[in-house]
Order: sequence, then structure tokens, then C-alpha cells
Amino acid sequence: MNISVDSIRRYLLVEHRSELKALGLYLAISLVMFWQITINIFGSVVNGYGDVYQSMFNLWWVPYSLFVLHQSPYFTKLLFHPIGANLVTQTLTPIAGILSLPFQAAGSAFAYNVLFFSSFALSGLFMFVLADHLVKNKHAAFIAGLIFAFSPMHIAQSYGHLDWTIIEWVPLFLYFYMRTLEDFRVRNALLAAVSFILLTFMGDIEQGIMVFFATGVFTLLYWLFYSKEPQVAELQATPQKPKLFTLNSISKRSLLGIGMVAAFSIILSLPFLLAMLPYLNSSAFSVAQQNSGVAQNMLWADNLASFFLPSYYNGIFNGIAKSYLPVIYGLVYQGATYQIDIAEKVSYIGYSVMLLSLLAIYYDFKQNGPKRTPLWIAFMFVFGWLSLGPYLQVYSAVTSIPSLYLLYKALPLLNIIREPGRFDIIVTICLGIMAAFGFEILTRSKDQKTKYKYLAVVAAIILIEYNGMPLSSSFANSLITSAHIPLAYSQIGKLPGSFSVLMLPALANASQTPAQYIGMETYYTTATLKPLVGGYTSRENSTQSLAVSSVPLVSASSYLEQGFGLIYPSPISENFSNATLLFLANYNTSFISVLRPAYNLTEQEVLYSYLSASFGQPVYQSNTTFVFSTSTAISKNAGKSLVAYTVGSSWIPGYTFCNPYAPCDANVSTMWWGNNTRNVILFSPSDQNVAMSMIAIAPINGTVLSLYLNGNPYGQVTLRSTQYEYALNMTVPGGFSDITFFAQSNPSQPSPYFGYGIRNITFTK
Repeated sequence: MNISVDSIRRYLLVEHRSELKALGLYLAISLVMFWQITINIFGSVVNGYGDVYQSMFNLWWVPYSLFVLHQSPYFTKLLFHPIGANLVTQTLTPIAGILSLPFQAAGSAFAYNVLFFSSFALSGLFMFVLADHLVKNKHAAFIAGLIFAFSPMHIAQSYGHLDWTIIEWVPLFLYFYMRTLEDFRVRNALLAAVSFILLTFMGDIEQGIMVFFATGVFTLLYWLFYSKEPQVAELQATPQKPKLFTLNSISKRSLLGIGMVAAFSIILSLPFLLAMLPYLNSSAFSVAQQNSGVAQNMLWADNLASFFLPSYYNGIFNGIAKSYLPVIYGLVYQGATYQIDIAEKVSYIGYSVMLLSLLAIYYDFKQNGPKRTPLWIAFMFVFGWLSLGPYLQVYSAVTSIPSLYLLYKALPLLNIIREPGRFDIIVTICLGIMAAFGFEILTRSKDQKTKYKYLAVVAAIILIEYNGMPLSSSFANSLITSAHIPLAYSQIGKLPGSFSVLMLPALANASQTPAQYIGMETYYTTATLKPLVGGYTSRENSTQSLAVSSVPLVSASSYLEQGFGLIYPSPISENFSNATLLFLANYNTSFISVLRPAYNLTEQEVLYSYLSASFGQPVYQSNTTFVFSTSTAISKNAGKSLVAYTVGSSWIPGYTFCNPYAPCDANVSTMWWGNNTRNVILFSPSDQNVAMSMIAIAPINGTVLSLYLNGNPYGQVTLRSTQYEYALNMTVPGGFSDITFFAQSNPSQPSPYFGYGIRNITFTK
């Protein structure tokens, strides 16, 4: 084969001139629509809080793990030190990380933004290719590409999730898969498989699972409805009825094509599957199902009204959208109010798109018998129904009407998608194709000049309805965030030795930006190159969370951020500094930094005062960051005295807890209420006799509380129904000891869950 520059130029500029023009237009529209990103392309990214920072970490981590550390990217020791983080179920986008490597030389923000803009341009292009294959009309195909690329759902997802911004490979896969079904060729099957690998590992594993599921549904519908598209003249002359499904109507070549697509997909996915294999375990699968309850599914599902109401991100209609923001994008379910999640619930169709689609359906049923639209109507209906989540929501009403999603949740392995609104990807493809059919009908008898006028007008109307352009500077600024990393973290990265870093806040809170700052910490780790005590992953397991929250300073600073002050709620009555130092010593933590924007000025002063008293003056200070060195404090004080800390949670400050059996007063409501078993870890510098005292209460008078030291029983106390102080003596070995509290169930107690309450646990020599 003789391939020359001239032949490539001819192939692109002559044979695919329309595709290049469409690509250029889609790119230009995206650069203008997201102007606030365009003018800050090297320094800022969309303000998607923790998810965006996690994505920038992922883009860096994949090539760093492969080409520097020479290890699988599906596990990292840089997050959640000392446990590490399994990244199999995370939004890793490994192919995106590799492809963006050349752009990372110009900065993480630039690499991220290249993927951001290219995804909009390519989404339009590949939808253009699919629609042109079906409609045989490039003007109509351009409308389809516009609808898919700039759908409100795509724009909303792009403001938080890079893995769901990269959706361009879905229509390309469908294009090659359809061509494989129509006329099997190995080339089409291979390209369908390549597209599937790209949407799964450049986009998201969930995206791959969705498309796998959608492919099964589409194949059945294709066999039921589809036959080779007749020419327009034939449609006008001889209306045809849809071909119904029979076993004989499924060609052997079609089945062979499906088998080839599956085989190529498996072969091409092997490098990724082999890299995942060591980390695919029951824990990974359980983490994948986190936050998959009905309430969360409904929070992330489409409200039926959202299909007919402009998106919050539409700069033109943003003022109107704010009026229904809490109703459409939030959820009140079974008496509980769930936080607003805009990105997952935007599903606006657009009235211009609806009219074009209805025009296509009307003429198809009137003239063709019907022929062209039933497949896409059925396909859209299935996935539109899935997008509604477990139960139908209509504006402020949460009905008891079940959705198809409840059946989907019963499918093993396939039911990993906990955000029903993401099924809108398939809905948007169907809308784009039907609108393209409608536009072709609308302009069928028009001359070329008139068609261009119609194209300009219809495209403008769609862009007004779908607009994602923030028109005010304040709204624009709220949608972007800086990707700048403070100098201190690069300086830490240049220090020799193996040590970890703790950045505060290290836990998400209940504020409006719960994961923003722990997401920043994850991103800043790309500069420190040191393990982070904490971090952000979209799905973290309980062991990882416990490793972070067990550090008293981490929990205390989180409560400070939430407005409760610098406190560490614990039944153990001692200063939490000694326990913090012990943890920091065990975690080999050399630096503590504070992300100042996470705290107001008063909170910053409190935290600065405490850290200065504990660790001395900061070694780095700027408008955004404090950094303290821990080495002196750890060498002087860590492990020199008795230290005790609880395992697991105790109580929430400011929350008055009353159980059915105890009076609701301040002392009781802030006790460590036990459900078997409760544990305290005690560190002793050496073997010694220790006296333990505590104040305890039981709902049922006479409840026997047993205490175990390192698994061995060492005493019992009989609890009263009023608070009383108890004391026990024990001999503990040097190092760490586990003290376990256990109360036998009392048959007279309606519920044994809250069997005892404890406070003021004190250990003395």
C-alpha cells in the first residue's frame, strides 16, 4: 500500500471535508460556550470540587505509575496512608492519562482542558457520523451532533466528571456496531471493539457497563424493527412496514459480527483486566455498590419535570432555574432532605428538539408505515424510563410509582450504575437521530441555500435552549477553580527520604463543598510525591476512612470546619494531642499543612494557635497554606506516656442523642453509647500497672459489662440505671493493648442495641 502525504490530504480534505468542517464548528462552539475556561486554559479547570481534582490526580497518576514506578495504576500508596487505595472502582480513565501525557508538560490544567474541549468536539463529530449514516443528510447530521455534544446532560456532567465528559466514543461504537450488524466486515467489528475499549477505559468502567447493557437492548430492537434503509424516493413511492423479528431474519453474518466484536473487545481489554486482577476482590465489589440505596438512587435520578425545564447551567435561563433548584435537583424522601446534586439530574430535552422529533415520528408513521423511528423510540423509552430511578419524581412529588430501574438493580454485575440520570446518554443519542430525521423532512424540498438558512436558525435555537455559557462574570467565576499548587508542596517533593504528609481538612464535612479540599489534597500529592494521610476517591472503603478519622487532630479539624470548634469528641478524658502525636509517629508524618480557604478567619486563628503550640512556628506560610514540621514534637513527646483512643465513632457534637431508656440530659446525650462490641486502644511505653476509671450508665439496672484485655477477660462491673463511677486495675504490656467492652443482652430490654453509655474514661499509672 502506497500512502503519501497527497493521499492523506485528499482523504481528509476531499472525502471527509464535511466531517472536518463539522469538527471545527463543534470545537469553536465549545471554546466560545465555555469562554471562562478558554481564557484560563493553562491555570483553571471547571469547578467540580473533589471529583475534578481527583481526575487531575488520575491523569498524572496513570503515566507516573506505569513509566516511573513500573506498577499497575489500579493501586496507589500515595493516598490513604498507611492503607493505600484500591483504584479499580474509581474513575481512573487510564487511556486519558496516557494520551494527555504530552499536554501535562504545559500543566495539569492544560491537559485537563484539552480533554475537556476535545470531548465536546469529538462528541459532535462522532454523532454526526452516526446520524449521517442513518439519515444520509449532512445538514441533519450536524443537528444531531449539536444535540449530543451540547446536551444539557453532557454540559452538567462536564462540570464535575471528566469520565462522563468523555462520552464521544459511545456514538462511534454504535456506528461501527450497526455497520457490523448490517454487513459484517472484520474491519467494522474491530473498530467497534476499539471504540468500546476507549469508552470504557478512556471514559469510565460504568460507561462500558452501560453500553454493554445498552448493546443487548439495541440488538434486540434492531432485529425487531430494522431493515436496510430504503432511499427517500422509495419511501415516498412505496410505504413499507417494519420487519418483525423472527429467528430466520437474523443472518448468520450478523451473529458472526456480534461474536467478533465481543472477541476483539475481550482481547483488547486484557492489558487493563490483567492490571486490575490483583485488586479485584470482594471489598472492591462492595465498594462499587456504596451509596446505592434507594434514597441515593433517587437523588441521582431524573425528575420527570427536569426533561421540560432548562438546565441550571444555562446562562440565559439560570435565573429561572434557581427558582426550582431545590425542588428539581434536591430530594425530600421519607422525611429526610438530601443535598442538591445538579450534575446528575439535568435532563432537559429542549422544545425545538422535541418538535423535530415529533415531526419525524408523525411523517414516519404517516408515510412509511412506520419505518425509521420505532427502533429509536423504543430505545429512548427504555433508557428514559431507567433514568427516572427507583420511583417516579414529578416536580416536588415523590410518587410510589415504580420505575424500570428497580428491575435493572436486580441484574448482577450490570447494576453497578447507581446514578440513574446517566442513562440519559442513550436518550440523547436517540433524540439526536430522531431530530435529524425531522430536520431532513423539514428541508427535504428546499434548495441548498435555503437548507443552510434553516440549519443556521435551528442550530441557533438549539444552542439557546442548550446553552452552557455563563453570561455574568460572577456565575462564570463560580464555575471554574484554580489548578495552581502552592510552592510548599513542590518543595516537600524535593526533600529526600520516605515520609507522609497530612493536609487539613482531611475529612469531608456537611458543607456545600464537602469534598473540595480533600480533593485538592489528592491533587497536591502530584507535587509532594509523598504518601498522603487521607485523600479523596469517589468510592472509599471503611478501612481507608478509619485510618484517617482515627487521628484525633483530623477529626477535630473537621469539626472546626463545621463550626463546632477544635474539639475531639471522645469518652476518654485526656488531651487529644498525645494520641495525635502517636498516630503521626506511627504514620511517619513529617509535615502538617492547612488549606486555609477551607476555614474562616476565626477558625484559621484557632487552628494556627493550636498547631503552633504543638509543633512550633510554621515552616511555610502563604495566603493559601500553612505548613508545620512535626519532627521535633514527635521526637520529644510521642510514645513517652500512656495514650488511649477509641476505635470507631463516638458522638456528634451539637447533636442531642436520647435513647428510649435514658433521660435526655447533656451528660447522657454525649456519652459513648455502646452496641457490642466497643473498643479502646491503650498504648503504654512499658509494662506497668494501670488504673482505669470511667463513668457509666445502663438503661436496664443490673446490666453486666464485661471488659477484656487483648482478648482475655480481666473484669466485670454491674451497671446501674443512673450514672456511677467505676474503677478497675490492670497490668498492661508495653506497646499497644486492646480493651474491649461487652454487655450481655437483657431479655427485659426491648432492644439490646444501646446497652450501655460511658464517658470520662481515664488511665493513670
